[in-house]
Amino acid sequence: MKFFAPQIITGSGVLKERTLQVENGVITAIDFGSAADAISLEGVVTPGFVDIHCHGGGGFDGSVEPRAGEFHLESGTTTMLASFVSEPIDSILSKLEKLTFARNVIGVHLEGPYISHAHCGAHKPEYLTTPIKSDLEKLVATGKVKHITIAPEIDGALDAISYLSQNGVLVAIGHSAADSVVVSKAIDNGAKIVTHLYNGMKKDYADKSTLVGSVLHDTNLGLELIFDGVHVPFNVIKDFLGVASSRVIGITDAAPFAGQPDGEYQLGELPVLVVDQVARLKNGGALAGSTLTMDKAFATATNLLGMNPVDAVQMYCTRPAAYLEATDVGDIAVGKKANFLVMNEDWQLKQVYFEGALVS
Repeated sequence: MKFFAPQIITGSGVLKERTLQVENGVITAIDFGSAADAISLEGVVTPGFVDIHCHGGGGFDGSVEPRAGEFHLESGTTTMLASFVSEPIDSILSKLEKLTFARNVIGVHLEGPYISHAHCGAHKPEYLTTPIKSDLEKLVATGKVKHITIAPEIDGALDAISYLSQNGVLVAIGHSAADSVVVSKAIDNGAKIVTHLYNGMKKDYADKSTLVGSVLHDTNLGLELIFDGVHVPFNVIKDFLGVASSRVIGITDAAPFAGQPDGEYQLGELPVLVVDQVARLKNGGALAGSTLTMDKAFATATNLLGMNPVDAVQMYCTRPAAYLEATDVGDIAVGKKANFLVMNEDWQLKQVYFEGALVS
């Protein structure tokens, strides 16, 4: 199968008038010019999005329902993790055992229960706990946990970060009251990224002794950011991009009510109220995930914040794939899966292709 693209945005630059050859869902060649038997892609072509932090969407909880992945696939997310909120370990293990992945889901992200009570956000405080090696061994043994968020200051956290990092699980710092000293220890033990920077932590990013200040200025950690203007004000996002744009990874942190009308919902066991597409806990008003999809986030980055499209592709495709060590996705190149999107000149999503097949 062949596809002709007048313009392709990759993680390293712009390609003009190229034909993609696809066999068995993989790009096998990229040729100059068009071919008579090629399908013409009418618009700008980018890689499919890679979302490392997503709890669900379309009315489906991603920790139990594969249709959440299919919902986000239609919005351009061709690779993603299914994120869990905090629950008792036995409950998490039971869900992991039963969970079947949608075709675009490659693993699970546990956003807890090893997080701080002081910054628990939309996680049920009763379920927060400290890591025990026997539990960590069970989580690793499932083979499904790809990524986990830990507050490095809680008891046993540093040892847990070390164990998980040495056993194939990527570790993020998040929902944490850690200072720069503890952050440094977490990095030494294997932490690679920060869960939704600015959220679930003190917000004074000018202070390098805080988690947000230290990771922004004095580390090489990856930095998750939610581009909805609610979780992080756009002026703050611009500040972060000015300091550390090469480390930012765009995420949705979408919850089951993404793509749904305003109303009352649940996130885990907690009641949520969605008003004007902003989700908050009914009790206390803390933000409770987002209603974002990756196509909307990408359009915000390019249209509203004026980001160069190549930089936006790096942030939403190439960089998160590299973080996940998913070498077959995240860009348009020979040997990569034929996961690509077609957008119009205003960066609105027109078509989604997954392994060379049209999704929507």
